[in-house]
Amino acid sequence: MSQMIPKVNANVQRPDVGGTFTKAAEEQLVRLVGEPWVVEAETNERIFAAERQANAPLVQLLEEDADAVAASQGIGRLRRKARIQSDSVGAAATHTFDDLMRDALKGVKKGLNVFVPPYDWVIDVEHKAGEANGDKAAGTFSSVIEGYYGSGASWATAGVGVALKATVDGVANIRPPMSDSWRWFIDATLFSANTSGSCRVVVQDPVSGAVLGPDGDRSVGLWNHTSQTGASGYGSGSFFASDIAPTATLSAGQVFNVNFLANVFTDQSGSLVFGHSYADGRLEVSLPFFVVQM
Repeated sequence: MSQMIPKVNANVQRPDVGGTFTKAAEEQLVRLVGEPWVVEAETNERIFAAERQANAPLVQLLEEDADAVAASQGIGRLRRKARIQSDSVGAAATHTFDDLMRDALKGVKKGLNVFVPPYDWVIDVEHKAGEANGDKAAGTFSSVIEGYYGSGASWATAGVGVALKATVDGVANIRPPMSDSWRWFIDATLFSANTSGSCRVVVQDPVSGAVLGPDGDRSVGLWNHTSQTGASGYGSGSFFASDIAPTATLSAGQVFNVNFLANVFTDQSGSLVFGHSYADGRLEVSLPFFVVQM
């Protein structure tokens, strides 16, 4: 399928220029996605420190009991076995939109521009246990954090991006039907854990990396849980214009970048002699096309 539907007299086009995803734009995007997680990780570390202090007398008492130590080690082995079994169950397949859906949008009205893969670049942000993967040819991307036995925060952002150019003055309304599947898991005793996932669309200036207005940065949350709110969950669905559609005011000839992102964050205390906390999450997204109305 062609990269743009329709081609004739389109008011938003793929530009005939390279290097639109500059180093400045990439660095700004990494900062945007990472800033909230750094703050959350610092807050959670203070919580973990308080939990360690509060539980210190109990831990000391249990460490003096050989039977309690042996029981704790046995519980740890059972939990690891259960965790391996849980991790072997993959997330459900993402939904896709067939050619009939794309064809149905052809020529709906003037000002409607439909873009399909291949997109121009892949976004890959990883921290600690985070893993980000993207396929710009297929328009699919996934962020995964598998629970591990260390402490601290992990995060991952995967996505794809595309450079576009306005041929008229106006406000571009970007509508991405992002189809997703996700799952998360928490296992905690005495200590806290946190996991969250979201999708996000960011519209940037290609030179400076600045977010374009009036509303060029939109997010929708999928899950946000701690060891107090739940143990595991999964789901799938789709996002349309009312959920995650950014807008940008543009001038004729202006090039702009659009980034479609999948985010996963976890924080955990890890495995201690007595007590532990683990958290993970997986988010898979498919973007078979998106619409820009201007």
